[in-house]
Amino acid sequence: MAVLKPFRGYHYSQRLIEKGHIGELVAPPYDVISRRKKELLARNPQNIVHVILGKDDSGYQNAAKLFRNWLAKEVIERDSLPAFYVYEQEFTVPRSGEKKVRTGFITLVRIEEFEKRIILPHEKTMPKYSQDRLELLRATEANLEQIFGIFNESTMEVDSLLEENKKRENLLMEFVDFDGVLHRIFRISDTRVIDRIRRLLNPRTIILADGHHRYETSLMYRQEVREKLGDPPGDLPADYVMMTLVNLKNPGLLVLPTHRLIHGLPVERIKDFFKRCEEYFVVHLFEGEESMELFLEQAPPNTIGVYDKVEGTWGCITLRDRRIMDEKLGKEDVNRYLDTSVLHKLVFEEILGIDEETQKKNLYIDYLRGTKDVFQIANEENEYQLVFVMKPTPLEDVERAVHAFQRMPQKSTYFYPKVWSGLIMRLLEEE
Repeated sequence: MAVLKPFRGYHYSQRLIEKGHIGELVAPPYDVISRRKKELLARNPQNIVHVILGKDDSGYQNAAKLFRNWLAKEVIERDSLPAFYVYEQEFTVPRSGEKKVRTGFITLVRIEEFEKRIILPHEKTMPKYSQDRLELLRATEANLEQIFGIFNESTMEVDSLLEENKKRENLLMEFVDFDGVLHRIFRISDTRVIDRIRRLLNPRTIILADGHHRYETSLMYRQEVREKLGDPPGDLPADYVMMTLVNLKNPGLLVLPTHRLIHGLPVERIKDFFKRCEEYFVVHLFEGEESMELFLEQAPPNTIGVYDKVEGTWGCITLRDRRIMDEKLGKEDVNRYLDTSVLHKLVFEEILGIDEETQKKNLYIDYLRGTKDVFQIANEENEYQLVFVMKPTPLEDVERAVHAFQRMPQKSTYFYPKVWSGLIMRLLEEE
């Protein structure tokens, strides 16, 4: 089902890697780069951020020219043999301090329409981001960032093969990012190992963990290319996209919550917030954030922490009865009991009057990833009216959603750490 292919990856030149400069040249995915981080990354004129976020009056044409210039000057070079690339990340879990190692591998994956149920999405997307990535792909004709996918292989044989090939002679690069995550890339060019991994994953499906917009972009781009060429038989470069794949059973696979912060609503919509929640929720109020956080850690399912900054009140809301969600979303909706579904439907739509279309436009809602201190943000940022403290979505809920071919609300999951951009790249025109 899932068709994988090794490739001759592009990466920053060996001389730059050997000088220890690689950490100054690569970047997180485009959608998690804040303005401040972009400024820091952009201090190096050869950092990949100048391309992936290089939109100007030309669109991405100037960014594409810059990338081609790096290729011409051998700032970026190509490997001599097709390979899979082991991608290892060592990290500390935010807040808990637990040490983990997540291992996957970078490969090309044949693009499939979602209807075939080979590549499976799990979250709703926002179309404007897909269009932006399509502009970049058209201009560069390159995969500069990896889509992050997960597969379920309970024997762990793929993981064992990856571990066996974490040899010093296979090490291509390593660096520590500004969040303290250690990244290592190893090459696997042994055709026997590559073929074994391909056979193990061929009957399996891939869940999109991160990069839904980039995958939708690849679908659109493939269609454009095939229409332009008259839909020829056989594979084209545009039929494949670069992914990092990680086993669902890998002990380093971690999902963190994404908190929600409300701003700009008319004050009358916020007034008496906790009182209005009582229609659907059991409400617990607290003296401060510490007691609220302690309660939230041991709270029953469908409990969400809330800071009403307008009235200076901390509390938790717990869904009174799951039959409420049966009625609101229908029993056929497998995501109806998710905390994010409860929040978006009952709180955002019913209580605050932020309908689904407005939610898609992000007019009143900001999202805060679980690596950041939501309590600090709640206390320090004056623009926010309500802060919703979320629990992480369990991986089994992700599997349930994709197998039912239903999408969770946007930003229901935050897989940590992110797979970085510019480590391994791929030019579509040269295959």
